[in-house]
Amino acid sequence: MILKVVALIMATVCDILFLLGFSRGTVYDTYLEALDEVSYPMKEFYIVGFYLNDLKPFQLRGRLEQNLKKEAHLYWDNIYYEYYAVVTWVQFLTAALFTCCVGFTLCGLISSESMIMVVGIMVIAVMAEWNLIISHMKEAVQERKEACELEFPNMISKLSLLIDSGMILREAWELVAYGKKGDLYDLMQKACEYMRNGDSDAVAIYKFGVLSDSAEIKKFASSMVQGMEKGNSELSGFLMNQASEQLMHKRQLALQQGEKAAGKLIIPLGITFIGIIMIIISAAMQGLTF
Repeated sequence: MILKVVALIMATVCDILFLLGFSRGTVYDTYLEALDEVSYPMKEFYIVGFYLNDLKPFQLRGRLEQNLKKEAHLYWDNIYYEYYAVVTWVQFLTAALFTCCVGFTLCGLISSESMIMVVGIMVIAVMAEWNLIISHMKEAVQERKEACELEFPNMISKLSLLIDSGMILREAWELVAYGKKGDLYDLMQKACEYMRNGDSDAVAIYKFGVLSDSAEIKKFASSMVQGMEKGNSELSGFLMNQASEQLMHKRQLALQQGEKAAGKLIIPLGITFIGIIMIIISAAMQGLTF
């Protein structure tokens, strides 16, 4: 009986917080207009998370804040990174509070024996929300990094051919950037924007390397900046050498991704195997007579 009372008190607290957030968080409606409905489902409810973030116990701070801002800076650049870091946090707060509202309410209505199972499911759900929401940006940066590294040798080859034919770097860079779609070319287009906004070619290419979050591309960007100081002829030779080296690196990446894909198949195959064994055991037990 005491456990039920505690569960109902917790449910009441969570429900009050959710209702307060939904009523007082309307001042944050304008913050949500720019969010994509597909990437941020049910974004209208995020005002609850914004309200919670204003309360000291729930504020985004510490190492988590640093990590989210770092990942957002890589993915969204230095203009919107603080906004998207906070949005990620309030998205998790909203989902976690809603899960607690439902979970504690159920705990107050069911028998004491079933409460442990419901609490366990609630904890697992909150952990899953943490993994899906908080880790989403990190995974997105990693996926973009891998996509950039796979396309990187092709980009260098194109850039090398254009510069070798006599084209200046800025024109060649822009031609390659807008010549194909993909994560790497999106980052190149950002570098073009930096150039148009007044940054030098060297600074724009350096920023391109930083945003890629790839050690290989960062190394390439730094070496390219040094090559630019020596002139177009030196730069052309450097790019040709880089193209041949990166082709070897691309083959190694393809092999590594193949091994990872094979490893991921082990889990569904294991689950399927266990299911088949359980079906066989169940059928065998049904055939036994005692």
